[in-house]
Amino acid sequence: MFRFAIVVLALASVYGQGANGFRDSAVNSELMKLDQLFRIGDREQYDRRQTPSAAEGTATRVHIEMYIRSFGSINPIHMDYTVDLYLRQRWLELRFLNNSLTRPIDLNDPILVKFLWKPEVYFPNAKESDFQYVTVPNVMLRIHPDGTILYILRLKLTFSCMMDLSSFPLDHQTCYIQVASFVKTTRELELVWYDDNPIKMYKRLKLPQFQIKDIKTETCRQSFHIGNYSCLQAVFELRRNVGYHLVQSYLPTSLIVVVSWVSFWLDVDAIPSRVTLGVTTLLTVCSESTSFRDKMPTVSYVKALDIWMGSCTAFVFLALVEFTVVNHLARHHRRYLFWGSKYVHLSSSARECSDAPGNARAAATPTCYAKTPRSPSTPWPSAGVVAPRRRPTNLLNVTQLEADVGGNGLKAAAHDSAPMAPKEGPEATAGERATSAHEGEAAAAEREGVEDLCESRGVYSTDPTEEKLSCLPSRWKKEAVLAKRIDKICRAVFPIMFVLFNIAYWDYYEVLAL
Repeated sequence: MFRFAIVVLALASVYGQGANGFRDSAVNSELMKLDQLFRIGDREQYDRRQTPSAAEGTATRVHIEMYIRSFGSINPIHMDYTVDLYLRQRWLELRFLNNSLTRPIDLNDPILVKFLWKPEVYFPNAKESDFQYVTVPNVMLRIHPDGTILYILRLKLTFSCMMDLSSFPLDHQTCYIQVASFVKTTRELELVWYDDNPIKMYKRLKLPQFQIKDIKTETCRQSFHIGNYSCLQAVFELRRNVGYHLVQSYLPTSLIVVVSWVSFWLDVDAIPSRVTLGVTTLLTVCSESTSFRDKMPTVSYVKALDIWMGSCTAFVFLALVEFTVVNHLARHHRRYLFWGSKYVHLSSSARECSDAPGNARAAATPTCYAKTPRSPSTPWPSAGVVAPRRRPTNLLNVTQLEADVGGNGLKAAAHDSAPMAPKEGPEATAGERATSAHEGEAAAAEREGVEDLCESRGVYSTDPTEEKLSCLPSRWKKEAVLAKRIDKICRAVFPIMFVLFNIAYWDYYEVLAL
């Protein structure tokens, strides 16, 4: 039994060696046939300088196919993108029709590849190109028994893509990959696409910023003064994904605009808060606009993102302008309130001046006012109107003014700060007369504003409290109410305008994209 097993193993070993020898001899036989086809060193048998159909006088037709392995992000500054692809070229070698090959032979030997005629194609819109050598030269040559040759190259190419950024970042872009003959004219070489799906994409391929909407293949022809050359181009219809820009551009600037509206809910006299809020939001939206402008190429037209940033800046700026207008209206005449410890005293003839005709009152104005220094211990005179003399160190705000007009606070302040009438005649000392004359001259510059304010009211009273109330707070109260009314209107107008702008903006660019 043991001897029988040894005999079986010996026969199996002999049979295996014979089979391997048969396969090796078959491969060697095919390679020897290939050597006979090329006849290396014998130019009469095969000339790689001639096209396969040169003997027939027709153009050699080369079928082109591309398998795109990776599609890099499109750089908007340099306007280019990088592609890693396999270029597949197939043609019929008429000189190999009567070969004795029994199966296809795959070659990647650079020496054998050099002895074969290959199409001289290039990429007209390529900016950079790189042939893959890792770990071996990425080239394959397959020769079929019927004379068909398949030539595959792996290339890394950077193509230019001239983009129209007028709708950025809501834009659609069209990029091209062009393949053309570099040496042979259309009389010798004709490039055509594969019949079935000439552009193949890796199934897991995803672009970071774009979506591939469509891929088309076209035939083009390049004409030069030395002849016409065959050309093919693949057209990629791309649509930009707006998600990144919604998070990084549109949403932050929209929130900044909304924050600027908080100023409409603040009090008119909250000047530090409203100024700080307005200036901060304005600088923030300008900073956002500048940061995105630095990432984009310098173009001569306006982009969609520029329109958005400019509009948001305008909304924030208008909110700051609104505060300026409201503050001016609310505080325009309050500079006449509480000018300090000295006042301009209207004499008892003020009623007569106010009742006189306009011309007569204008002529009598210098005699209608008596200038008196104030003494805190002197009681209020029985007749006349008191108007402030100096600018206040702290003016009443709108809220306090409304409360004082309706209550007794301002009346009490009037009694506590009542000036005394000046001494006249021989009782007045020389110093007092000099002081009275000096203050009369100083008050002349302020008299016009006080006179206009009092005359706009048109009411004079012998009661000092009534005179102060009638002459001072009436117009200020109207201005305060007007300022608050403007703020309330802006609370509704600004959001409505911003919503309408958003509707118009997004609808326009959505229709433009179609």
